[in-house]
Amino acid sequence: MSKKGVSQIAGNLAPKVGEKTLYTVTDWYSSTPASDRNPALVTWELFKKRSDGSFTTTNIRKKGDGNFTFGEVASKNTYRLEAYLYEPEGKGATTLDITPQPAEIPRINKVELFYVDDSKGAVFSYTEKLVAKAQSVNLTNKKLVFTLWEDDAGGDGHHAKNLFIDSKEAIVDRTGTATAEFVLTKALMQKAMQGERDSKELEFYVTVEYYKNKKHATRNTEIANPGYKPPAAPSRPPAVPRSNPRTPVQPSGTAPKANGSPAAQKPPSRKEEKGIVDTVTDWWNNLELWDWGESRGTVKPDQKPTAQKPDGKTVSVAQGENKSTCLCKETKLYWGKHFSCQERKKIIQISNRLRCKPDYLTSAMALETGGTFNPAVVNSLGYTGLIQIGSTAATDINRRKGTNITAGKNGNLKNMSKLEQLTYVEYYLEPYKGKLNTLADFYLAILMPVDCGKGADRNHVVFDKNIELDYRKNGEVIKNTKWIRQKAYSQNPAFFKEGKNENGRTYVWEIAEEIEKWYNRGEANAETTFSCQNSAEPVKVQEQNGNWHDPVDNPRLTKYNYSGNIKPSSGTYGWCRRNANGSKKYHSGFDFFAIPGKDKVYATLKGNIHQVRYSATAGWIVRIKIQNVKDLLEQEKKVNYKIQFTDELKGINIKETDDVYFIYMHLDSVLVTEADATANKEVDAGTVLGYAGVSGSIASGGRAPHLHLEVATVLDAYGKGESVRTNPARFVKLNSYDTKDQDEAAKNQHIYKK
Repeated sequence: MSKKGVSQIAGNLAPKVGEKTLYTVTDWYSSTPASDRNPALVTWELFKKRSDGSFTTTNIRKKGDGNFTFGEVASKNTYRLEAYLYEPEGKGATTLDITPQPAEIPRINKVELFYVDDSKGAVFSYTEKLVAKAQSVNLTNKKLVFTLWEDDAGGDGHHAKNLFIDSKEAIVDRTGTATAEFVLTKALMQKAMQGERDSKELEFYVTVEYYKNKKHATRNTEIANPGYKPPAAPSRPPAVPRSNPRTPVQPSGTAPKANGSPAAQKPPSRKEEKGIVDTVTDWWNNLELWDWGESRGTVKPDQKPTAQKPDGKTVSVAQGENKSTCLCKETKLYWGKHFSCQERKKIIQISNRLRCKPDYLTSAMALETGGTFNPAVVNSLGYTGLIQIGSTAATDINRRKGTNITAGKNGNLKNMSKLEQLTYVEYYLEPYKGKLNTLADFYLAILMPVDCGKGADRNHVVFDKNIELDYRKNGEVIKNTKWIRQKAYSQNPAFFKEGKNENGRTYVWEIAEEIEKWYNRGEANAETTFSCQNSAEPVKVQEQNGNWHDPVDNPRLTKYNYSGNIKPSSGTYGWCRRNANGSKKYHSGFDFFAIPGKDKVYATLKGNIHQVRYSATAGWIVRIKIQNVKDLLEQEKKVNYKIQFTDELKGINIKETDDVYFIYMHLDSVLVTEADATANKEVDAGTVLGYAGVSGSIASGGRAPHLHLEVATVLDAYGKGESVRTNPARFVKLNSYDTKDQDEAAKNQHIYKK
């Protein structure tokens, strides 16, 4: 008779003590009826290896539940886990031999004090921040309690009420660092110094403690020290209300230390020597002190405060002179040598907004691009750029942010520079803000967003080629999360970390191991030689109405002429240029400053494409006929443009009955095609037509990169001069052209390479 029931199981063969581990059925014998192939019917039984090599039951049996958590003593033994429907077979693929691994001992290695500029500190001023950092091992994602205390070692006039000053919580990051900030306001310090005879300075110390729960927590009771409310330790039940919070009390005693913990091996802390406890004994029945560390410092009223780091710059004060150093130089950014100064700054600023480590972002980009950091890389499935954004993600970004990006070999993402594409990287990651606390979670937000937040569950199954899919009544597979998990398994062989034991599943620990590999390589690729650049002015994007969109973001007249001389008039419409003999020369459009290959070019109003072609002199040209001239005239009223220069022309007055064409020239690349022009494809205001450039002989080689825009009443206005054209500036609200990025751009020739 053919076998029936479970034929194969899978799971971690070396689980950590104390961590819940899931074991699953991966296959059934072919004769097993479909009605019996139900994991809820499976019995999981645990056997223990004895001294003679045999396995005997532990009498631990669970039906329909493959989760097991091994205790401390389990690390000294080997177990055999078996799953069955009817009876155990005792060996083979229905069993797994498991050797639990000892839990690594978490400990706090050291506590250090820093000023706000990240230099180490010992003597602090009033009105500045004290930054305390704890370095730890095996405490990632755990919560530490930082407490600032007055040190009354030499204080005859000490008031016991004032020992406690302030307390903070902090989560340990991927590097093992937890950071807390204390604002040393004068009022706060004087609170602690009320009993000191000499209040000119204050000796203090900072303690850092890690508590963990006992297995059997008793009920929480009233805290006896109402003047000090310690932050909630991990999983602590909420404290009950306390009375008279203005009268601190310091009862005697000390917090219980967990047996075998690092704290139990250390001598008493200053806190313990002073007889300080945080709560009455009953409250501590819920928690144990696992480890602690501390550091000392001094606050002096006459100490000069350390200058705060602003966004993008670090300012130090020397001999009364402010000196600035670049943020990218001050931050040791992993993989930083693959980015320019401005790109590094943007990565750091994005990470600050997302509340994650910038090294997580660069490591994820390293993995996704194979270490090339090429924004143009497109894989076989159409995923594009620095974090491999797909078409679904691009559509979601467009929906949320009102953008118009596309992925794939014909998309516009691949045409962006790193600096520009980083904007969309941030847009992609914004929904996961607050969940990017670990390296694994950060990468899961990119790889399998539905699992972001499960980075600490090392045995969570992310991809599974054997997962049972859902089908519609007509037999068509439903392309839901299950389908993605199944399909993605074979598409991501980089995560096959089990060797010959590879079982068709990708676990969080396998993904974490791969991204950690790139993270660890990143430090050696940090930038060490800096040539810091001045940031361009913040982009001032005018508010767009529902019908109009500016032709470029931050629209400005060009400040320089082709030769690199400051002459903004040469970019305006009219007789604003000069021939070699000094006579006036006609300029048929308006030149908007734009960086080649970086700045997008937009359709200004709803219209139809009438021409897309390349000209040897004018480069890439796009001509669009607008549909509703009334919208254009409404925009003109809002702008109310005034002529800026003597030889600039206003141009003809457009009538509602006119045909009106917007003509774009010198583009670096186009995202519309000749076929679109043949079909007179409709485009909305804000549609990206391509990227600004210096294509064509009359633009390439100059020092004033720009978009040349004409507005005419005929499709081809060449040779017809003023009679069919008007000044495009009449419809665009311009920003100031006197900006540093134009100065920087004018230092180099801009050559078009087709």
